[in-house]
Amino acid sequence: MNEIEIIARAQMYLEKLANGVNPLTDREVPENDVINNVRISRCLFYTSGILKQIVDNKGKFKVEMPERADYNVTPEQLAGFDYSETPISVSELTKRLNDLVDSIYVKELKRGVITDWLTDIGMMTEVIINDKSRKRPTSAGHNIGILTEERTNQYGTSYEGVFYNLNAQHFVIDHIEAVIELNRQKSAK
Repeated sequence: MNEIEIIARAQMYLEKLANGVNPLTDREVPENDVINNVRISRCLFYTSGILKQIVDNKGKFKVEMPERADYNVTPEQLAGFDYSETPISVSELTKRLNDLVDSIYVKELKRGVITDWLTDIGMMTEVIINDKSRKRPTSAGHNIGILTEERTNQYGTSYEGVFYNLNAQHFVIDHIEAVIELNRQKSAK
């Protein structure tokens, strides 16, 4: 039996179960059997339908995904932001903001948009370190809690990282609409 035939048999079993029939005996199952629960039955019909599409399309299945909206976050979602007492990186800050939305329906906040916005408002500036452009906090950035710290990576090499203390995290969240607007502008390009 090839793979498509196995999938076809599984689809047939699921369809029978969804209809309240034991696929091995072709007898109706008792009314109080768990497969007669409407939620279980719907799940079985749904799964059977997917397997049928795979069989009908000779092993291929395509899920139509919804068009994702630009990143946006509601006040209720923002209320669930996981602030950290320990300073965190901008990557972690962005990840925590992205965790607030359903990425199936909403595009994620772009990497770097927070530091770009902070640069635009004078909280960060670009500096050249070892012939590479890096963003570092200005004195205004330091005043809101953007810190630089010496860290050591997994290979034992030290580097200067930029981190956001609790106050800086609040500053970004308090101005999230401006960050979102810059994100929209970058998405449009």
